[in-house]
Amino acid sequence: MRNVKSSIIISIALLAACVGASAQEVGIEQIKQMIEQSTENLTTYSRSAEANIMYSNVSINTALNAEKVTNGKVDLVNKAGWWESNLTDKGSGEVLTWEGFFVNGSEYWKEGKNWTKFEINDTARIMQDYNEIPGQLQLIKDSNMQVMGTEKFNGVDCYKLTGTPEPVICLGCAGLQLLAAYVNSPFPIPPSLKNGTLDIRRTSLMNHSSSAVTAWISKDKGLLVGMNINSSLTVTPQILNISSPEFKIVSVLNESTAYKDFGQPVKIALPKEAQNASFRTVPADWRWAVFGSVRP
Repeated sequence: MRNVKSSIIISIALLAACVGASAQEVGIEQIKQMIEQSTENLTTYSRSAEANIMYSNVSINTALNAEKVTNGKVDLVNKAGWWESNLTDKGSGEVLTWEGFFVNGSEYWKEGKNWTKFEINDTARIMQDYNEIPGQLQLIKDSNMQVMGTEKFNGVDCYKLTGTPEPVICLGCAGLQLLAAYVNSPFPIPPSLKNGTLDIRRTSLMNHSSSAVTAWISKDKGLLVGMNINSSLTVTPQILNISSPEFKIVSVLNESTAYKDFGQPVKIALPKEAQNASFRTVPADWRWAVFGSVRP
């Protein structure tokens, strides 16, 4: 349950930190065209991400401060992927570890020291989960992005974009973050939230949440080389318009991801110890949550 809880926490995310830039050179529509063209011949790339999670329940004096570090590689030509992730609870020092492989149409996870092979019915969908760049680019398209100028990201000359996701995207992310907030509290999850029928538009949750995105696009090739996502949320019974014991929950989530090694040779080989993995069905939302991607 702790692993699932941690994964749900990470699975919700949205925003960006921002600082200075130089004069704007091109318009947002031109940059979006560059981004679209950059994905046409994409073959391989690697990624690294850092996520910070801060959660506090004022009512019961409970807090969580955790950090997640994720690395991964994607081979689109051979339809293969690999990632490793470490989640550290800064308070207790507890570290949760995962590693995943998608090779030859099968997926394997290592959780702690245990290997699991998942039953896969839709290999194309799993590959989409490992190849997160299209989802990140869609998030850029579905956000009110502005060109802030130019800036170096990991030594690469980039256009810097910042913006806020469209309302429908913010609604979905707020719902996920709300669910994570309840998972960490002693209060029962409202049935309407648990079964997905809660209409957030009938609450004032959106007035007590924020989301933003910052992206760095390489000037020479239009590649997404960096992305920051941040979101915050405050929850009370009054905000949700529900009957419940009084409580207040504040949740802040941040994720910074770097993409590199585009088109470079990559080798993704399944370790021998994974050959004796047990079988089970994989929940898709948990998979990409651990991998670290943010999808609209």
